[in-house]
Amino acid sequence: MNCALHSEQALLYDSPSITIRKSISRNGGQPFEDSDVLVLSSRSTSDAHSQGSTQLCLDLRLSKPLKPDSTIQWGFAGIRVTLSSTPLRFRWNHYIDSQGRDGPPDEGTMTSCDGEEVETGIGINPETGEEEKYEERWIDQPVTPATSFAFLTSSREPSESTGFIAILGDHALAMRQNYFPDDAEFQAVRMRISTSSSSEVLFKQNADTLLPLLEYALSSIDSWKGSPWQRGQEITLQEDRWTVWDAGMTGEHNYLI
Repeated sequence: MNCALHSEQALLYDSPSITIRKSISRNGGQPFEDSDVLVLSSRSTSDAHSQGSTQLCLDLRLSKPLKPDSTIQWGFAGIRVTLSSTPLRFRWNHYIDSQGRDGPPDEGTMTSCDGEEVETGIGINPETGEEEKYEERWIDQPVTPATSFAFLTSSREPSESTGFIAILGDHALAMRQNYFPDDAEFQAVRMRISTSSSSEVLFKQNADTLLPLLEYALSSIDSWKGSPWQRGQEITLQEDRWTVWDAGMTGEHNYLI
């Protein structure tokens, strides 16, 4: 049974987004790209450039070439918070993280250049284990209008969630991490969604139970028939309870609940 929560939920603004990383450079070195990086982000609780605005995001970085048994370079999911608008600066709160949740704060300053978003900050270089300056260049991919999207959390509060699902455009991501008794088991699935043929599993790790959940979510969205899930709604995926952080049809501007 699916039911809507009765407590008031914040309205969401702007549009969900699909972002890929073009390159990264460290300590002023030459830019390179050794990972296939996909970030799916929900709509925001206010204009994304406004201080305090939040959005749900899933970020999965896989070794190239992308294949079902690629290696996770980094995967995390949680809430992005706008720390300031001038300069535009974000913090990513990692509620699950393939590298563990005890790392330094993940913060970066954003500028726009030649149609790309340039992120600068200080982060851990996985090859050296040292904090280094970095510059990442990001590109937003177009989102097809009038397609379904959904962002789900395994608990009503994202900070208490051990599982996250995002479905947007041609992409679907699912991640889960149970911290007890072993926080080393990071589960992840990435799929390509097709309306003309069967959807394809591009990558999976420890996903014997996670993949069926994602496939069930995709099947449930296909049966919406014009009535999307509501923000704050509790839904059942197989026998698991999940909460809708955001859902709807791309290109629609009616965000009332």
